[in-house]
Amino acid sequence: MIICLSGLPGSNTANISKLLALQLGIKYLPKEALLRKIAKSNKKTLQEIEQEVASEEFVEKLRKLLLSEAKNDHVIIDWPLACWAMSEAELRVFLYSAPKQRAEKIIKKEKIPLSDAKRKIDEEEQKLKQNMLKLLGINIYDVKNFDLAINVDKVGMEGVASVIIRYLKNAKTG
Repeated sequence: MIICLSGLPGSNTANISKLLALQLGIKYLPKEALLRKIAKSNKKTLQEIEQEVASEEFVEKLRKLLLSEAKNDHVIIDWPLACWAMSEAELRVFLYSAPKQRAEKIIKKEKIPLSDAKRKIDEEEQKLKQNMLKLLGINIYDVKNFDLAINVDKVGMEGVASVIIRYLKNAKTG
């Protein structure tokens, strides 16, 4: 089983993914681990692989790796590219958080001023928007390809994990 989580920068997808993996007892694969695995299997450096991310060939390498990882184990991935590239995922979740709340999370995490946090979020969001549009022709704000869209600000990390777990239980039995 593959569960993919995506969200705009600062939406807390990494922490929610880790929490969900712990609660479900399944493997968590962050972007960095996936990049390292792809680099190793292709006998390339991490820097070389990172330069290939915005290519159709890379998306296919990512899909093959995720399908291979999920063959023997359930996995959770928190990378927007994986969410959009993995039509085979059993569950794709988009996490939403308002810009102000996302900036506040960055302030706490990185101990930077509000203006720097807002600028960082804007820059990362624009880069993500451009890369995803160029690579896959998708609008990162369009959530219709996701099974769930959850406002993190309304329910918090524990609430998000609870909603996802309830969804999975109902999807299996329903």
